[in-house]
Amino acid sequence: MADKRIEWTQQQRRVIDARGGDVLVTASAGTGKTAVLSGRCVSIVSDKSLCPDIRNVLVLTFTEAAAEQMRSRIAERLKEAFLETRDPHLRRQLMLLQGADISTIHAFCKRLITEYFYKLDLDPTFGVIDGDEQKLLKSEVLERTIDRAWEQEDLRTALEQLFRRRDLRAHGGFPSQIVQLSDFLDGIISRDSWCERAAALAQAANPFTTDLGQKQKQIVANKLRHILAQIQYAIRLYENENAGGDWAAKWRQTFVRPVGEYIELISSGDWEGFSRRIKDYQRPRFEYKPRGMSGLAAETIRNLAESARKSFDGLFDLAILNPDYVDRLGGSVSLQTAVLVELVKTFDRLYAQAKRTINCLDFADLEHYALRLLTDPTVSDDAPRPSQTALTLRQRYRHIFVDEYQDINSVQQAILEMLSPGGNTLGVGDIKQSIYAFRGAEPDIFLEQLNRVSADPANARDGLRVDLNANFRSAKGILDFVNKIFSRIMTVSSCRIDYDESAQLKPAPLDGGPPALERSPDAVELHILDEAGAKEDGSEDEPPGESDDLMNLSVVNARQRQAALIARRIRQMVGADGQEAEFQVLDKQSGALRNVQYRDIVILMRSLAKKANDYVEIFRL
Repeated sequence: MADKRIEWTQQQRRVIDARGGDVLVTASAGTGKTAVLSGRCVSIVSDKSLCPDIRNVLVLTFTEAAAEQMRSRIAERLKEAFLETRDPHLRRQLMLLQGADISTIHAFCKRLITEYFYKLDLDPTFGVIDGDEQKLLKSEVLERTIDRAWEQEDLRTALEQLFRRRDLRAHGGFPSQIVQLSDFLDGIISRDSWCERAAALAQAANPFTTDLGQKQKQIVANKLRHILAQIQYAIRLYENENAGGDWAAKWRQTFVRPVGEYIELISSGDWEGFSRRIKDYQRPRFEYKPRGMSGLAAETIRNLAESARKSFDGLFDLAILNPDYVDRLGGSVSLQTAVLVELVKTFDRLYAQAKRTINCLDFADLEHYALRLLTDPTVSDDAPRPSQTALTLRQRYRHIFVDEYQDINSVQQAILEMLSPGGNTLGVGDIKQSIYAFRGAEPDIFLEQLNRVSADPANARDGLRVDLNANFRSAKGILDFVNKIFSRIMTVSSCRIDYDESAQLKPAPLDGGPPALERSPDAVELHILDEAGAKEDGSEDEPPGESDDLMNLSVVNARQRQAALIARRIRQMVGADGQEAEFQVLDKQSGALRNVQYRDIVILMRSLAKKANDYVEIFRL
């Protein structure tokens, strides 16, 4: 088999060997996700009864680079397996690998549309518009949309209300919200259904009695839970320093107790009782910072308490908590909502016409056309069924692999559901690495899938969950530090997951070779520069005693001082001043330990803007 040269962990082996059902994998950074994906793929392809041809495998990644890396890893594993067994079946799979469907989901959708263009009434020579062209085209279409709306007599009054006292700049003003709303709808399975529901909601006499109103009530409950979690954490911090102190007792009595009661009322379905109670809430004078405490702990407690109180006060601005809203503003808001929906529909129609004129599709079109191709048009969007095309493709793709599952959207999920009959999909993701919500990613889809499956192989009827948390990238000290921080700040109330035992990173077991990092137990260092004396221009007077230990400069700005400290620390690590290097690293080429060198060190920043030049200037000295 292809994986005999690799010492897989128990979790990795479970992913590779699982058969007969869907597998959902949570894979934290550095846990060998790509190796496991390629290992499972080769393991399946090696079994003719499971997969007679590698072209029966569909691998979907998030980026083109990831797709090429996956193809390369699979080729490497296939080659190793063939050299070990001399199986002609494996040699044939290696030769066919370039024809396998390993790509981003957009590239896959484009191939699908090109193959079945005649079923979609599309010109097969269509192009895909890039981001800059798309922005320019949408800007032009937005102007035409608004001009056309003003020409319609029946919309003029509503438009005047909608645009009154709003910023009407072409870029960044209120009209740009039309484009943003259209972009949001790119991730919705049916734009028409969404617009119909929005229009119906706008016409409702009391929108808070609708399904959307119920969801808004749930949002209020979730906000209250988050507020409660914040203040309870502040209280725990306080009691660690002042057990039995009166600050905690006051907050419990005047804030924690009523907020807890509000949550109970909403949970029991007594919204009227909750509304009455919160309206009558008497806001006492709060003391945010505990008396007799100072330093970082006191400041953290103050920030948490103040944030909780501000979030609580913000609830009173919500329309759903203002009983006079429907009578005083309901009619006006209803009219403005209706005309906004019409503007979005007009924009979508004109944008589609503009794309047809230049024979182009955008990335959202690729997804929606692919979904249309895969869905039976005779059934409703609420209960979609696979089309004949989808059933044909199910015969082609016997095994589906999805990388970066946490960044999927609802349209992409629907495409997967049409392609898979169930029991043949491997999804790999990490909710902690979800950063593309602004592009329409819906991490809740991954969470819902995880809740559906079981971590117990004996009870995995609906699918198997495997948590990869053995980390091959970092030393134990670093992992311990990360676990300690994340276990405190990552909770269901704050980020929809608990950083529990299944999520915590563990150092990968050694296979008898030297550890990747040999150094002192202090794997994480925290250096704090006191910039209290910084001037308004960003510079600061040199603190006493630091003159040229750092740079021999009398005045430097804060970034340069940080760069100087880092430069000095790096010199100490590599022993640049005639001393021995502080630790050794494993050289991948020789397989032996060697002293750490400059090339082994990386400096990470949130942004290079306005920072890189300062660092380069200091590092050159």
